Amino acid sequence: MRRARFLSRLKPVVALCLMGLCVSGAQGQAVLSKQAQAELNTIQAELRANERKSEQKRRSARQIAREMEGLRREIINIGQKQGASEKRAAVYRARLETLNAHEADLTRRLGTMRNKQARLLSALQVYSRNPPPTIFVSSRKANDAVLAAIILKEVTPELKKSADALSEQNRNLLAVRREAVLQSEALFISESDVAEQQAQLEALLAERGRLEDQLLSEADAFEVRNLELEARARVLRGQTPLKGLLGTQKSKSLNLVVPVVGEKLAGYGETVDGRVIRGVRLKAAAGAQVRSPAEGEVEYAGPLEGYGQVIIVHVGGDYRVIMTGIGRVYVEAGKTVGANEPLGRLPNLSEKPQSFYFELRKSDRPVNPATGFDLSKL
Repeated sequence: MRRARFLSRLKPVVALCLMGLCVSGAQGQAVLSKQAQAELNTIQAELRANERKSEQKRRSARQIAREMEGLRREIINIGQKQGASEKRAAVYRARLETLNAHEADLTRRLGTMRNKQARLLSALQVYSRNPPPTIFVSSRKANDAVLAAIILKEVTPELKKSADALSEQNRNLLAVRREAVLQSEALFISESDVAEQQAQLEALLAERGRLEDQLLSEADAFEVRNLELEARARVLRGQTPLKGLLGTQKSKSLNLVVPVVGEKLAGYGETVDGRVIRGVRLKAAAGAQVRSPAEGEVEYAGPLEGYGQVIIVHVGGDYRVIMTGIGRVYVEAGKTVGANEPLGRLPNLSEKPQSFYFELRKSDRPVNPATGFDLSKL
């Protein structure tokens, strides 16, 4: 009993005395020294400055997130345009195949006509170089010459007609080739323009995503720094619990890290909206980073019907941590991750705090997260 009373009196001042920052007051109570008060004032000023900087970073990141949503919509629109372009491309290809077949047919027919005309013109050329004599000919040969002249007279219009037809076929062939070139150019433009636009948007989206992550990481760093400053301020005020200093805190075998910095809304076993919570629900800043609770393997990462984006990490033995309420996922199933490694981020499109939920499961059965997580600071 006497020991208990001693510890109760010691509790408010033990942290300060351990650091040599306490002085005795008139009533034996702890009074902050000038050094401790100055440090506390500096801490409070830095806390306020960090809060402003963190909020500015998150506001800028939200603006970038909205721009990214616009870029994603543009990519979707381009995808729809690409679908229409692919239909046009299919029409162009079919037209090209038809034109190529037509050109081959015209080429074959022109070759046949040229061969016939070449043979006929060769025969006429021979006949013109060696005409039959007009005097020293027999009557039979004279009749043949007259007959040849008649035939030549009849053939000449046909030759002209064939020549005209051949010329027309040549013009048709040239027109077909020109159209084929135009169709090929249209096909190239249709396919390359859409692909180029999509590549530019995806590159811009990746760049904006990197900038958003950078801003949110800087905001996270300010918040982590604030947690350290708040812990230091509690020490200066004598609010540090004795159990940690006296070494009586029970060690936990899993030693898991709470995935998100936030404030507890509901804990294991509590009833919310008629449902019993089997994990922990936190209120966290928009865009807050989701970290791996321990070294392990990502068993699932992606959308799950009714739960949004979900990440499941196997943290050893039969234990798994299931996390929901995630906006962006950085990892894929099968990846090995380390403790505190970034897994994703909470949604960042709204300025309102986001809800994050996690469960600890053993053999697919929810267990009290307190068996693996230190929830005393939530």
